[in-house]
Amino acid sequence: MDRLSPAQVCRGTHLCFALVCLWLALPVAAAAGQVKMQAIVYPPLVYANGDRLWGVVPEVVREIQHLAGDDSELEEVPWLRAFERAKTEPMHALFAIVRIPEREPLFKWVGPVFEEGDYFFKRKGSPLEIKTLEDAMAVERIAARKDGYTHKAMAARGFTNLDIGPSYDSSYLKLHQGRVDLVLMGERTYRYMVSHAGLDPDDFERTEYLFNESSAWLAFSLDVPDEMVAQWQQALDTIKANGVYDAIMERNFAH
Repeated sequence: MDRLSPAQVCRGTHLCFALVCLWLALPVAAAAGQVKMQAIVYPPLVYANGDRLWGVVPEVVREIQHLAGDDSELEEVPWLRAFERAKTEPMHALFAIVRIPEREPLFKWVGPVFEEGDYFFKRKGSPLEIKTLEDAMAVERIAARKDGYTHKAMAARGFTNLDIGPSYDSSYLKLHQGRVDLVLMGERTYRYMVSHAGLDPDDFERTEYLFNESSAWLAFSLDVPDEMVAQWQQALDTIKANGVYDAIMERNFAH
């Protein structure tokens, strides 16, 4: 039998290595185009106008897709429908939701794609000083939207002075009118939220106590390959390291 020359062996080894690499990449590449990318409209993180989606999360997702070689389209889907699809239907993703213990086993996670501190806000000029949790618990009334994130978070900490209303807008209006003492809001998003309620953000003032750090994540259904989830996380880590992520945040939250 003829023996292969060293050059032939080398070429054969390189070919096998390339084929193995191609084979390993196939599941991720195939999965990337098959995942249904669902975006939940939640300004100022996600805005929608017809088929157009923009804001912090769509921009971050598209940068990740660029690095990951994923050309899946982002689709606007109402919150409850998107959440149920990602829990029960194969190959779905949900952008973006708060990662809390009850949701932890339901999805595979990439993130965080957005973070901010939650602080108690008061009317500008109010003499209240909120430096501790006990200070906040001692005021007469704190407005909260029924069953919203802040309502549940404060109730879990033992607050008994909550003034529960039907919407975030009603909470801001109560604070503006002096009917409550405080509202818990995100330090980055509060300007949009208050403006959306028809009020001037400069009429509100952040207190000193940091109640919580909240974050938004990308959630993938459990059947999405681990390789794809890892690839997305690596791409997110890359844009955070190279300055692209910071530029997106500065552009969207410039005041």
